Amino acid sequence: MRMDLLNVTRPGWWLRVLIRQLDVHNAFLNGSLAETVYMRQPPGYEDKTKPDHVCFLQRSLYGLKQAPRAWFTRLHDFLCSVGFVPSKTDVSLFIYSDGAVQLYFLVYVDDILVMGSDSQRVSGIVAKLAAEFKIRDMGAPSFFLGIETVPLSDGVLLSQRRYIQDILKRAGMVDCKPVSTPVSVVRSDDADTTPYADPTHYRSIAGALQYLTVTRPDLSFAVNRLC
Repeated sequence: MRMDLLNVTRPGWWLRVLIRQLDVHNAFLNGSLAETVYMRQPPGYEDKTKPDHVCFLQRSLYGLKQAPRAWFTRLHDFLCSVGFVPSKTDVSLFIYSDGAVQLYFLVYVDDILVMGSDSQRVSGIVAKLAAEFKIRDMGAPSFFLGIETVPLSDGVLLSQRRYIQDILKRAGMVDCKPVSTPVSVVRSDDADTTPYADPTHYRSIAGALQYLTVTRPDLSFAVNRLC
């Protein structure tokens, strides 16, 4: 099974591009609510003199259905204010263009990748982001959304080996014998129809395999047939 996803080997390209991985602390607490939201007094913080009163939320909290949208809206507005333009094909991608300088900002909830051809501009946008939100600069990316970044002398290798190995461990199939095709070529008439003992575990593995097929289309048929 081929584990690599992409090998970028254009001479000199990787040496000219700087990539930084960032993490936002308590991302959902940064959102501003556009709706009026009330909540019960949280345990341990009840006002005994006003037990029937409720709290009026001024900022979003984890657990609110509005929290993800509120956080992304604030981040979107911030990026637009510093010159980024949202991509028309991918809502998680923002692009900054100034002459020969190109910057790319990719966000997934609170995980962020910043990539650009100008190291000073990349450091500048990271500094502006740090002034607006509490972030952790993780430097060059090593493992991002199930994809491992392996630097090479003439490029970068994007590998999902760790992600695939984690799926095998969760499924208890690390020691299973590999086959050349992921689908059985023989139909069994006495297939076991006993329901899976742990539906939550099954759904978790099925979801992980579905995510894998985004970059491994050769597994799509087998995964969707299984699920």
